[in-house]
Amino acid sequence: MHDHDKYTQLVLEGSEYEFLRARRGLLSGWSIPQKIRRCSYLLFASSTLLPILFFLPPAVRQQHLGVDPISSRVALTALVLFSVCCLVVASVGLAATATYRDRLDRITEQQAWSLVGIEGLFSGIGFGSGFLGVVATLVLASVGYAGVETVETLVAAGVDPYHSQAVVAVPVVVASGIAFCCAIAVFLLSVLTESLS
Repeated sequence: MHDHDKYTQLVLEGSEYEFLRARRGLLSGWSIPQKIRRCSYLLFASSTLLPILFFLPPAVRQQHLGVDPISSRVALTALVLFSVCCLVVASVGLAATATYRDRLDRITEQQAWSLVGIEGLFSGIGFGSGFLGVVATLVLASVGYAGVETVETLVAAGVDPYHSQAVVAVPVVVASGIAFCCAIAVFLLSVLTESLS
């Protein structure tokens, strides 16, 4: 079926909300439960900060993280917490949107526009800010695998991936633990949201 036929069918069925979603192409047509599930995958990815730092080459660990990388307070943990906040807010917002939509018998055009706008906002928070935060975290955390010289070059250029003087920093194990627990909660939220459909 061509896109034109699909849009015509949605209009004839009176599905203004689905029509607007299809027209806007909200993240390749993923449903809300699929978006929430992808947020959980990103949270699982951000929880890998702990093993990434733990398995850094010994020379990098000793020079930049100290004897115990698990309890070190690197600035990357603040980035992990930022990503977690964005992804959790996005997931809860998307789930609330789906719940509200499910309770409506008939969606008016104005409600459809509002729902699509709200869904777009929370999708942007999750897959814009959250995604970029996770990618930046994992890339910066993995720099040490290139060796001490690479890390020193970055530090000399003003980018210290293992900077420990951040205002908001928690131990690595705490940041990874929070990300992992949130990932499980968000995954379960996606399952619950899927049951609404």
